[in-house]
Amino acid sequence: MTEKLYVGDVGTAVVLECGRDLSQAENPAIVVRRPDGTSRTWPAEAEGTRLRYVTRQGDLSMPGVHCLQAAYSQGDYCGRGATAELLVHRAFA
Repeated sequence: MTEKLYVGDVGTAVVLECGRDLSQAENPAIVVRRPDGTSRTWPAEAEGTRLRYVTRQGDLSMPGVHCLQAAYSQGDYCGRGATAELLVHRAFA
């Protein structure tokens, strides 16, 4: 990830460490709560112990703190990980 993220950034890799082998994970995703309280789900790829998503147009459309949670199913487990925060800045901030 870059040092600072800005509104409108596209192509930024968002990576969440889950601390367990995700090779058998089903439906990996990153659940996002945006600064205005709305939620989105980004389909993610499992890579070892991490979930990875590359931002697309519209993903980072508002400044502020975005709360992220890894979500997936694996065996008897279906749930979310700890909350991480992603700060998105206004242009030229």
